[in-house]
Amino acid sequence: MLQPKRGGHIYLRPLAHPLLGSALAAGLVAAAAHLAVRRRALRIALQTVAATVAAAATLLGLLSSVFLSFEESSDEVVAESANFRLVSYRSPGFGSGGILLKLQNREGIGSREGSESLACFIEESSGAGPAWLFGRADFVGSDEIVLSAKDGTTWRVHFDTETLTSVNPVDRCTDAPDLAAD
Repeated sequence: MLQPKRGGHIYLRPLAHPLLGSALAAGLVAAAAHLAVRRRALRIALQTVAATVAAAATLLGLLSSVFLSFEESSDEVVAESANFRLVSYRSPGFGSGGILLKLQNREGIGSREGSESLACFIEESSGAGPAWLFGRADFVGSDEIVLSAKDGTTWRVHFDTETLTSVNPVDRCTDAPDLAAD
């Protein structure tokens, strides 16, 4: 199934970028050099290298977030319950790409998103028929969602409330006809 591995805490994602960690580590090296190195020339050299690494990591992180469009992008909340949200993402791919549906819990700043999609449908631009396109979703229980394609076909998807993953995900991307790719 078309699904980049993403998930974890929703509101803390910007802090999880690896280049931010590199920039912070370089800052700690500069602070340690200031406190521990007695020779002035060596201390300034270490701080200069650390500042250069921090600036490069920060710049690369900003450039990658601006220019890399191969990552899925959030579209909209398609269903909500008291404890969960189902969010659709547009995921670029070869041809038309897909609509990924991922589950999020609603726990304030501690809100998390499942790392795997509950469902994948092909984009409307593919020219595929309504059997391959996402229609709607509704929560019907504390651990179950009903998904519908545009042609009315429905699936009951059970999910684990702790891991936010499905036992039986729906895949309408893999074998979907994609006229846009031809």
